[in-house]
Amino acid sequence: MKKKVVFLIGGLKFGGMERVVFIANQLLKDDFETTIVTLYKAEAEYNLDFDVYDLNLPPNSGKVNKAINMIKRIKSVKEMKRDLNPDAVFSFGMYPNYLNSLTKGKEKIIMGIRSYDWLTKPFTTKALDKWIVNRADSVNSVSKVIAEEAERTWKIPLDSNRVIYNPYDIDHIECLAQEEMENNIFRPECFNIVSAGRLADQKGYNHLIKAFSLVVQEIPKAHLFILGNGDKKETLKKLLNELGLKNNVTLLGGKSNPYKYMKKADLYVMSSLSEGFPNALVEAMAVQTPILSTDCKSGPREILSLENYNKVATDMEVCEFGVIVPPMSGSCNYDGKYIEECEEKLAEGIIFMIKNRELRKILGEKSKNRVQQFSYSLFKESLIKELNSVCPK
Repeated sequence: MKKKVVFLIGGLKFGGMERVVFIANQLLKDDFETTIVTLYKAEAEYNLDFDVYDLNLPPNSGKVNKAINMIKRIKSVKEMKRDLNPDAVFSFGMYPNYLNSLTKGKEKIIMGIRSYDWLTKPFTTKALDKWIVNRADSVNSVSKVIAEEAERTWKIPLDSNRVIYNPYDIDHIECLAQEEMENNIFRPECFNIVSAGRLADQKGYNHLIKAFSLVVQEIPKAHLFILGNGDKKETLKKLLNELGLKNNVTLLGGKSNPYKYMKKADLYVMSSLSEGFPNALVEAMAVQTPILSTDCKSGPREILSLENYNKVATDMEVCEFGVIVPPMSGSCNYDGKYIEECEEKLAEGIIFMIKNRELRKILGEKSKNRVQQFSYSLFKESLIKELNSVCPK
């Protein structure tokens, strides 16, 4: 008889965390009896091709309503566990992790830590977070940096603190990357740079745009394309107008196939303030586009360098699989007149990459071998090992 595994998530917005759950569900369905349980479906941005157990409890505003909603969710998760009788419940996100822990019964529970921010910003209090997390049978982190920080923060026993990297369908990405772009938006006379992510403070696009204003002073034909939607779109537009970059920076919005833009770009830049394990960076590597990234926590250095993943750059570094620049300050300053040292360092890195064609070629070629470490097959193997360890026969 197959073991029953539940994947517990918040909403159905198609972000990096949800994507990993959908892939895990698909890869394990022949070996386990799997079910995706969501607290609510209201955020679904696509047509589901699989069944979802919906608790139908979307978020509420206001302290009293939030407290009531928490009680309802605890009750619903308990009822779900009685209904499905799973051997293991694998939760993703701090809210689902809490619900999984507080409703623990005879089933084994696995917590997925997907973002470095969850470690630096307590969900409740540090002491309560520690108690909640240590009720888990296993804590699964998306990077070594997160795993080590989780051990320091919550004193998780090492034998239950494991790392499983995000999975990528390399062949599928390469296939989609061959699709033609509309209207030939990449002009051949320009040096075309792509970045992809939510238009939110965390992605550091204010820093990238201000850095790019310095780049075009030296290389006027550089052009930056940003893929993504978010609540900072209008703020970023104002910043572009203020800096006179309307002809050098294009906000393309969200794209169902970002890979064709990554493939045809001369450089991929990631300017994030923090990450868990940056999907878009690995996807750009899968289509052999050279990478420049901020040295944020966590993921970029672990992906781009084979050396000490706890090191933090103080200047530009050429690593085995990409170039790293110092972290952004995280100031969330959208004043174009205020240029920070970190933005100057980012600009220097971009200019360096533009001027070093041979290095870009070498890094692009090396990327293909590196991303094989994040394949579907290795992810599936790691998941099966994890579940069999937590739920032995």
